[in-house]
This record gives sequence, structure tokens and C-alpha cells, in this order.
Amino acid sequence: MFNIALVNNVESSKLEYITALKEKKCSIHQIDPTEIRERIPKMDAVIVIESAVENIGLTCEFIIKVRDLTEGFVWVLSSESSKVNRIVHLQLGADGTFDNRIDSDEFCLYVMNTLERRLGKKGQKNSYSQIESPKKEQQIQNIRLVPANFSVNIEGKGEVGLTKLEFKALETLIRNKGEAISYEELYKSVWGKEKGDKKYRVANLIFHLRKKLEDDSFKPKYIRTVRSRGYMLSK
Repeated sequence: MFNIALVNNVESSKLEYITALKEKKCSIHQIDPTEIRERIPKMDAVIVIESAVENIGLTCEFIIKVRDLTEGFVWVLSSESSKVNRIVHLQLGADGTFDNRIDSDEFCLYVMNTLERRLGKKGQKNSYSQIESPKKEQQIQNIRLVPANFSVNIEGKGEVGLTKLEFKALETLIRNKGEAISYEELYKSVWGKEKGDKKYRVANLIFHLRKKLEDDSFKPKYIRTVRSRGYMLSK
């Protein structure tokens, strides 16, 4: 039997997914946000419920909190999702996002197969890294800001144009090269005191920045994700 935590309230449209897991003898635990730190480490997996795509800010907050407490599987179950939302979830540490395009039987089969595979490997040493590090054979090319053009010059790639917000974010990362910069710090350096959904706006901005800088934005070598913290520009 697997212990699966549910974070955030389950809407009626999601009950069939939860029922399918219960029929597979999974023990489902509704976790109140105030109980996350105490109960999440005891779970085999966590499902974050996202009631609507515009609630991604709250979803991001839950993913970060949960990922800080466990290296277990974390999935998002959403009413709907966009490509940007799914990528942001992955960047923050989620293992995948499911929405109404997948039925409850397929969802349940995916979850059970994944958990059973891990159970079969129980006892083997898991190697996790707090910071996603580039492979040793990768060489980090020099990058240099060009303020007059709101661009960045990347050795071997040439000059790449940036938006004003992207330029501000990259400027902050370069200024603190090799150091982890929190979501709060990045938000303040880009938007100042402007109110907004900080984690989502920062993650979304970094997503677009990576698309311009990286050869493969899914395997970044310049802007690294520091789990539960923020981002860092590799030395």
C-alpha cells in the first residue's frame, strides 16, 4: 500500500482520480497546508491539486514547499494546463502535470507503475543533487551584457536580444555569479515593489530567458535551478 498526500482541496471533478487510486489500495491523506512540514516526509508521493490554470502561483508555492521536504514523487493534478504552466511546474521540481485530457484509469496506472518501480528499487542508494549541475565535460562559455542594446553576448553564439525584464534578471544573476538568488530577490530586482505573483512571474521570466540563452532549455547549463531557493548563474 502506498501513502499518497493530497495538497489543496479536491474538487468534485477530481474525485474520480482519487477514487481510482483508492481502488488500488492506496492510502490517500488530505494534507492541510499547516501540516505539510510534519506529514509530507512520511508520504510515498504527493499530488498537488490545481483547481484552475490561473492558480499556478499557489501551485508553485506548494511544489517548492513539498520538494524541500521530500525527494519522493510530486505530481500536479489540474483542471487544465498550458505548456508554460507544465514547464514551470517541472522547473520547480514537480515530476509531471496531469489534466482533464488524461482519464482517471490512465492516471492511476501511471502513478501505480511509477511507485511500484520505485518500490522494486527500494534500498538502492538514490543520488540527488540540491543544485542541478552541468556535466563536467560541458564548458560554460563567457557571457557579457550589452546595456546599450538590451542584449547579451554569448561566446560562440553571438549577441542575443533581450526584453527589459529579461535583461534586469540576467544582470542580477551575473552580478551574483555562482551564488543562489532567491525568487524574492530576483522579483525585487526586476519588478521592484510592484505587487504580483512572485514565484510564478520569476519562474516564467527565467523560462523565456533560458529559451534565448540555452541550446536546450530543458537541460540548462547557464541558469541553474536551486531547489527551494531560486536560481544561480553557473561560473
